[in-house]
Amino acid sequence: MVRSFPSLKARAEWIPWALECIKTNGGDYRAMEACIVVCWRNISQRTKEPSTKNSLRAVFGPTLRHLELITGEGDEIKLTAKGDELLEIYNSDGELGYGKAFAKHLVKLDKERWVGLVFEVQNFRRPMLQDELLDYLRQKYPNFGINRDKLKKLLLHYAYTGLMKLEANVIHLREPLLHSLMTGLEPRLSDQQFIQALHKAYKKLSTGLIGSPYVPIPKVRDEVCRDTKIWPSDFDRHLQRLPKETSEYLIHLTEPMLRKPDGIRIAGKYLYYFAIYEKR
Repeated sequence: MVRSFPSLKARAEWIPWALECIKTNGGDYRAMEACIVVCWRNISQRTKEPSTKNSLRAVFGPTLRHLELITGEGDEIKLTAKGDELLEIYNSDGELGYGKAFAKHLVKLDKERWVGLVFEVQNFRRPMLQDELLDYLRQKYPNFGINRDKLKKLLLHYAYTGLMKLEANVIHLREPLLHSLMTGLEPRLSDQQFIQALHKAYKKLSTGLIGSPYVPIPKVRDEVCRDTKIWPSDFDRHLQRLPKETSEYLIHLTEPMLRKPDGIRIAGKYLYYFAIYEKR
């Protein structure tokens, strides 16, 4: 089988609505283009207006083909069975359920069609620099045209799913999550186990704090996921539905003064800081 390194020009979080545009406007290429441009315009932070001509032909089309989510040309473009499946999951389970399903699809493509990037990172057995990985891949696959932009965009797709975490130029692979995808075995936490994990993480992260008792939710999420081996999306789902006060504990969640990434949205509010207290 001929392997390749994908050029994923569209961001991972844009994939679901691009699939929706194609499914809704099946049989009409211009309508697909127009739908994608409208959605792209509404969410893109680009100062330049998205190009109608290039939106599907040069950005979303190639990305969705590399991901094997569409097939056909022109008016005959339609979703593949996997594209239909992922869109259905997104519409029924939201971004949390979709992210895990998309991660599984990425890993399968990576293993069978691409260079096995996620397994190359795993083999290093430590966090690694993006430039270090780029040099390694260029030496191993000199004819694949791998460059910094292509590598970063594939890594960002993995980061979107929660399978990897990118901190500045450093790549962290969440190996327990990769193991769960490969084996089909996922840890399940009861609410009580999750609360215990929250207490443990908060105690570790808040030790030595001066002034504010709050710690950032991204740090709590990372600590709980590392300790319990659950997905970031499962952490969010647990925290969203958990009662914030019982006879045993009290959870405080607050909004950031300025917008910060990787918080959590609960009841329409974007929250970023966390504290939990036991009731005696």
